[in-house]
Amino acid sequence: MKVVNLLEFINKAKDLYTLDYARCDKELVNFLDLMTEDEQFTQKVDLGIIFVNQKTFDQYTIVDGLNRILSLSLLLHAVCECYKKTTVQNEKAIKTIRNKYLLSGQKTKLHLNEKDSVIYSKIINGERLSGHEKQSAMFKLLHNFWSQIKSEGLQAANIFAMLKKIFVTVVETNDVSKRNLYYKLNGSRNLNQIVLIEDFLKENGIEEDWNTIRSRYFPVESDIVRFLKDFFITKFNYKKFNPERLYESFVNYFETMMQYMPEDTIMKKMKRSAALYSNIINVNFLGDDIKQAFIQIKKYSGEDTYAYILEVYEDFLDNNISETTFIEILNTIADYLKNRKNTDNNIAFNELIQYLNAFITCK
Repeated sequence: MKVVNLLEFINKAKDLYTLDYARCDKELVNFLDLMTEDEQFTQKVDLGIIFVNQKTFDQYTIVDGLNRILSLSLLLHAVCECYKKTTVQNEKAIKTIRNKYLLSGQKTKLHLNEKDSVIYSKIINGERLSGHEKQSAMFKLLHNFWSQIKSEGLQAANIFAMLKKIFVTVVETNDVSKRNLYYKLNGSRNLNQIVLIEDFLKENGIEEDWNTIRSRYFPVESDIVRFLKDFFITKFNYKKFNPERLYESFVNYFETMMQYMPEDTIMKKMKRSAALYSNIINVNFLGDDIKQAFIQIKKYSGEDTYAYILEVYEDFLDNNISETTFIEILNTIADYLKNRKNTDNNIAFNELIQYLNAFITCK
């Protein structure tokens, strides 16, 4: 753990890598606002802790602190743009700023994830952005920097005097999981749960079956989220499920199951459930009675019954219940959904589940 000037930290690093699931969002930092708070730059500004993983002597992976580093990089670029083509001295200064803080050879020093990297590289290299890209948090902050520097007549020397007062505490995280630390620190930010899951599987070398699940059954992200939600509802008996804890549920399930079976077996079982769930949402059945029951369930908006149906469907294929019983259950659910849609008062689905489970037991 060490306290360093943020500007110098960026200068000394050759490359700053980011995590695939780290996002550049609306929590970027307008450093110029700090100038209005302390115009004489008499106070040290503490921007908190930045967690990094040191890859080599001068290469780091940013575990947490990306928005502060990215914001500072955008400010430096804005300064370069505002003073471009003014004087020979300024041109030399701009070249120095870009080589020290923004570039590593011919590429940007800050390596963002694939989606954000496109916009960031265009900005730093002065390329034209699309209308959609101009709606990004990065471009909006950059535009604010331009506007403030121009409208308030801010001098580059004063901006750098302010930046030299900005410090962070750098904590190296080489002995802990980067993903778990990031998740713990950013758990309230509506993270991309699927990307976190994919990183977990990749780290464990078992992403092959997952890739099949995504490509064959759920190429649309909302469908894979819906499947995992209902899959974990059946496995953990959740009454309510928080989709913002999907990664957490996945890891808990996986680590629990690893006590009883190897990783590849767990994924094969999940792939089987994914195939069944795909049949449910796409009404992909050969038997006419089963297909007609599912058509009715889908017609009457039975998405909230899919988790239970998946569990019963697996019991049917495992020969724990007969086809006749399976069809009776589906038709009972279809009738329930029809009545629910047409009447204000009806039994809760949880109560129906109790009845269906009792029905199965009797069979």
